[in-house]
Amino acid sequence: MRIIISIVALLFTSFSLTFAGGGHDHNVEMDNEFKLTEDVVKKLGIKWEPVKKRTIQVSKKYPAVVKDDLTLSEAVYSPVEGLIKMLLVKEGDPVVKGQKLALIYSPEIRKLTADIKLAKVRLKNLKAVYEREKQLYEKKVIPYSRYFQAKINYENALGELQALEESLKAYGEIENGLLVLKAHIDGYVAQQNVVLGDSVDLGKQIFKIHSHDVLWVVALVPVVDTVLFKKNLEVTIISPLGKTTGIVDFISHKVDPETKLNQVRIIADNKKETLKPNMFVDVYIRTGKITDLFIPEKAVVIKDGKFFVFLKKGEHVHPVEVHLKEKINGYYRLVDGIKEGELLITEGVSFLKSRFLAEVEGH
Repeated sequence: MRIIISIVALLFTSFSLTFAGGGHDHNVEMDNEFKLTEDVVKKLGIKWEPVKKRTIQVSKKYPAVVKDDLTLSEAVYSPVEGLIKMLLVKEGDPVVKGQKLALIYSPEIRKLTADIKLAKVRLKNLKAVYEREKQLYEKKVIPYSRYFQAKINYENALGELQALEESLKAYGEIENGLLVLKAHIDGYVAQQNVVLGDSVDLGKQIFKIHSHDVLWVVALVPVVDTVLFKKNLEVTIISPLGKTTGIVDFISHKVDPETKLNQVRIIADNKKETLKPNMFVDVYIRTGKITDLFIPEKAVVIKDGKFFVFLKKGEHVHPVEVHLKEKINGYYRLVDGIKEGELLITEGVSFLKSRFLAEVEGH
């Protein structure tokens, strides 16, 4: 660190700037030129590249809002009246498909399980009677009507037991007499509407589960621009948390009566968690390409409304005023001031910028 401070101090004492003429020769002259020694380049992280033609993708930007993908959301209800006996997750917890969420005690299920036990005992007894009567009938000890009645009683009991078991099965998984509620999607618990001991019924939502690996992004688009959007078109989405991509899924058939804008629904990839529901974001679509001389935005210094860059000439640096047009995707379109092939400083500009501005303000 002391070495770096010493180098910077030395550069400051040897770096004197004054303004000269105009055009490409509008360089800021130095009494003692800044020499790019190997040590200076390394310590200040200075890098350069030739000015060259680039093909820049042109995009249009539209405001948008993030929403839950309703196809990847689940509202969890109890299929029967009862009490919450155990909560196995809480709001904010991640869940996977098939994971247990809660256990519910239900008098209805308790009665059904008791009826099934009785039905199994009855079936066992009637089966024994049927098998005995069958043997007696085959030995011609009893009449057919007696054997037939035993068979009917056994089959009826079997049917009743199967009906009871199907009724219990319809409620879901039963564990130690308690109903098990499970998640049917991967996601996280967005809402928890109960506490231990709460009563539940068919109308009370217990949990709300969302999967946020995929979200909806709804862009607001002027009617004239809707022709630019096609189903399955890939778009770029920029949020305060980063960048992701999405696919156009649906273009609304109606215009908002107040804003006169069309809604365009986009299915967005959120595996990197760059989006959150209700967040405002920007949607970019590609509309064409421009090939011209472009210079990186990071290489440009702005002073009093003028634009300057730093050129490497041999072992020295020369600040040069340039004329620029629009900025596209991090690049300025060059009008004049420097030429194709000249070496442009793109890294380490912060030191040059601070020294350049300080000297100019001192004049």
